[in-house]
Amino acid sequence: MNILVSAHSGLRWIALILLLLAIYNAFTANNYEKKHRLVNMFAMISLHTQLLIGLALYFTSAKVQFTEGWMKVAMYRFYGMEHLMGMLIAIVLVTIGHSKSKKATESAAKFKAIKLWYVLALILILAFIPWPFRTASGAGWF
Repeated sequence: MNILVSAHSGLRWIALILLLLAIYNAFTANNYEKKHRLVNMFAMISLHTQLLIGLALYFTSAKVQFTEGWMKVAMYRFYGMEHLMGMLIAIVLVTIGHSKSKKATESAAKFKAIKLWYVLALILILAFIPWPFRTASGAGWF
């Protein structure tokens, strides 16, 4: 269990860095190149990997309890519903952005898709990470 938690917590930083790099490229680059496609793809892959590890944790963690009144307990509600739904929506947004970027033919359209969908996903991800400063649901930095 500790290995899954550590992997999920550590990979979060890689996923965030790749997502930020993809967004940075979309706002600063002029010509869409293979390196941009790879960064976008690896950002999406890292988030999908996070999802798989997170689902394993979801079904085995003591932080997810579906006992009577679980929605009234902040930690159970956060991990049982809020974190999962926020991250699922963010991963769907990144997947849509990657797909639209692949289908576009011009560099500007490719970058526009990444700007829109990846930024929306980043906002959701930052909102639903269990940061240490969150009250009842906070986790460690790593």
